[in-house]
Amino acid sequence: MTSHWSLGLVATIWIVLGLGQLKRLDMGGALRVFRIVMGSVFLAIGALQLLATLTWYNPLLANSVDPVLGPIVINTLIPAYLLPALALGIGATWLKGRPNALRLGLGGLAALLGVFWTALVIRHFWRGGEAMVLPEIAEPELYTYTVALLLAGSGLFYQSLARRDARLRKAGLAVIGLSVAKVFLIDIAGLGGLIRVFALMLLGLSLAGLAWLNRWAGGKDDHKPTDKTQ
Repeated sequence: MTSHWSLGLVATIWIVLGLGQLKRLDMGGALRVFRIVMGSVFLAIGALQLLATLTWYNPLLANSVDPVLGPIVINTLIPAYLLPALALGIGATWLKGRPNALRLGLGGLAALLGVFWTALVIRHFWRGGEAMVLPEIAEPELYTYTVALLLAGSGLFYQSLARRDARLRKAGLAVIGLSVAKVFLIDIAGLGGLIRVFALMLLGLSLAGLAWLNRWAGGKDDHKPTDKTQ
């Protein structure tokens, strides 16, 4: 029987096969064009399988009759979404010497699938495998998404400081800003009176803190140590 996890597993196999063909381009020879064609076909088949897991067999959609099986975290969401994400992410770093657009595309898809898997894991934690269908979202689930966004943004920002990488810094600040916007637009919608006023004041201070943090980190990037020639 076709399911989200079987489609994800098959998609992972096709993705790995496609990446393998593209990696073998380093060997050169008369089969180069053949490998490009076969790698593209394999990746396209994997993409179609993933599309099915994200649409018709998506546990969040009402038309899906395919519940999530297994306990929290260790369940059928892993082969459905996490394994393809890992395959794409490994491919983005493995295919050195390939066009940057291809590697960025693979990395971007891997990141999106990883985020989607994390969101589904959180929803499964709060609602179980039989009640994943949207749009019902309880407040504890909403707050968990906010905490996950803050942790992800903080992790990216920390890595940006450790690696002196401006792109990671901007990505981390963007994720933290998204979590702040989520709190502002969604999380405090049910609050009232002075609690809402204080929450808005805290959000304003958070945005000011983000702006200061960005300037401070940008200043550290501007003062990177440079190599001195003797």
